[in-house]
Amino acid sequence: MSDNALLGIDLGTSGVKAVVLAGNGGFLGEADAGYPVLTQQPGWAETPPADWWAATVLAVRQALSQARAGTPGLRIGAIGVDGQMHGLVLTDQAGEPVRPALLWADQRAQPQARRYAALPGPTRAALANPISPGMTGPLLRWVADHEPDQLTRARWALLPKDWIRHRLTGVLATEPSDASATLLWDVPANTWSADVLAALDLPAHLLPEVLDSAAAAGTLTPAAADELGLPHGIPVATGAGDTPAALLATGLTPGEVQLTVGSGAQLVAATDTATGHADPVVHLYRTAASHGWYQMGAVQNAGLALDWARRVLNADWPEVYAASAAGEPGAGGVVFVPHLTGERTPVLDASATASLTGLRLSHDRATVLQAVAEGVAFAIRHAADALLAALPGPTPTSFRLAGGGTRDPHFRQLLADVLGVPLEPIRARSASAVGAATLAATAANLPTPQAQLVREAPITPGARSEHYRTAFTRYAEAVHQQTSAREQRTAAH
Repeated sequence: MSDNALLGIDLGTSGVKAVVLAGNGGFLGEADAGYPVLTQQPGWAETPPADWWAATVLAVRQALSQARAGTPGLRIGAIGVDGQMHGLVLTDQAGEPVRPALLWADQRAQPQARRYAALPGPTRAALANPISPGMTGPLLRWVADHEPDQLTRARWALLPKDWIRHRLTGVLATEPSDASATLLWDVPANTWSADVLAALDLPAHLLPEVLDSAAAAGTLTPAAADELGLPHGIPVATGAGDTPAALLATGLTPGEVQLTVGSGAQLVAATDTATGHADPVVHLYRTAASHGWYQMGAVQNAGLALDWARRVLNADWPEVYAASAAGEPGAGGVVFVPHLTGERTPVLDASATASLTGLRLSHDRATVLQAVAEGVAFAIRHAADALLAALPGPTPTSFRLAGGGTRDPHFRQLLADVLGVPLEPIRARSASAVGAATLAATAANLPTPQAQLVREAPITPGARSEHYRTAFTRYAEAVHQQTSAREQRTAAH
């Protein structure tokens, strides 16, 4: 019999993952289930929360079935949740959604995001983050402007994982790691910002109570237990955003930088201080630990852009990755700016667009694939430069490398060459879900499971690295020209 196994639930943008961990961190069961992201209009991104719950039930039941098959007498001692950050789930008093959830990728609130520029400098500095339309504050103001009846019906403004935890426990609350990414949170003061709520004329009563990430928020209700196939009364931790949950599993410490590449890319550095600026370029969020923050450079278009090129050019993944090392660095002067969905660090413009320039008759399909791979690497370098400029203390001499988008050796080498620093790959299976399970253990006073990290040999910059400096300069100039052109068009109107 296995006592006090842990269940971690990771609510992603397009799918949910459930893992069952033994007390020593070993995997007993793992499953996932997907759901669509709805785009009723260009720039919109929504999901009915009921789809999240249906997928959660399916994934949890499958993970439990797998775990029970190998571990007779399995007992779940605690449950933890994490999820996609930002976004908005508006619910009534009972926690039932009054409209589909608005997701982090939603761009409709650009006019509302621009209202933040009128906030006094100290108020903006307390937010400690660049303004993005997919964050909770701008989205809530959009609902107030365009769907006032829905806002009147609403009693709670929740983050995605907080709604899932409500379905598990009936408890309506949030915690600092997610709250700090809403643009409604005073980061240095570690509380909701009354100044922002007043300036944007947003109702403060919508914001939930804030608990510690590792607190026992409640216990599994009989109704949820029946759906999941578990006994009721199991402690459930408050939880965390997906990135801070993953950092619990990988154990990032101050002085280190971690690069994770998936659909997007994140460059993350831990810090012991929360100093805000009125116009920051990088993000500053609370960790899921009892103290601490992390700075982040966020790239929206990484694997997403590679996949777009793969589909448009009818290529397979090995061909896409091999193209990154096929030709001379710089793709014969072809420059791809991968801003297919706007961009965050350091461009900070949801209206930014992608471009492919420098094409000549002599260029071919392989050249374009190479330019796309290089463009993604250059976008990551662009964000890395911004993050490193914001870090106190000495510049790290290497980066940790994580995420499923960094396993191909060609692309790994391209990243090392473009970034100009050694990359130290680590593999942490289902890191966010493991982090959620870690919070569950703390909430239930159980031993903390040890994440199973696999460390691989470093990838050092090679002979091509020097040539990529010139190619990156061309890329940065192309981004600058596009930014200037957008600003001129905006000024003309």
